Amino acid sequence: MDNKLEIKYGNQKQLFEILDEEIRVNLNTAKHKLKYNIPLEDIENSWYIEKGSLDKITVRLYTSLFLNLFLILCAVALLNNAPPLAFKILCSFLLLPFIFMIIKNTKEYEEKHIKSSKHLYFIYTKKNAVEVNTFIELVYQKQIDFFRKKYFLIDPVLPYNIQYERYIWLYTNKYINENEYEVIKEDLDKYFNFNPTI
Repeated sequence: MDNKLEIKYGNQKQLFEILDEEIRVNLNTAKHKLKYNIPLEDIENSWYIEKGSLDKITVRLYTSLFLNLFLILCAVALLNNAPPLAFKILCSFLLLPFIFMIIKNTKEYEEKHIKSSKHLYFIYTKKNAVEVNTFIELVYQKQIDFFRKKYFLIDPVLPYNIQYERYIWLYTNKYINENEYEVIKEDLDKYFNFNPTI
């Protein structure tokens, strides 16, 4: 499975990469132009979907282009003594491509947000829904592996109660199953009961 996800939608782009202990995020969207890393510990297992925002910069650019073309063509028509009907025809021909461009750039999409310490959202369309959902599942799986690697061990330095609470936390958050919990608890009890140095 690939640890990278690249999403392109219009002139918006998102790039995500799962590293060992964090996710590298590069957002170039209508809302944000950011680059940062999010630690796997800061990602929660809750998400929501909201409607994406309109790319206002592109709409403003097309509006400006339309108005400038309209003014230039009106000036040319006035200088050449065009009949009044020419202005109506000119307006309708210029308005059609403008409306088409506005409709094209106002297509609605959704954003799938994952609760974390920093912005973590994916442009979510029908075309990329499976790919985004697969990547999110991979993020959660990497997070489980990360927590297991970090906390699912017996540490000779930490006190018994702290380690025991870690195992309870791993079990209640479903990072380990009941059998693993029982085994590590027994091992911890044996280690602290039979180790003469403690």
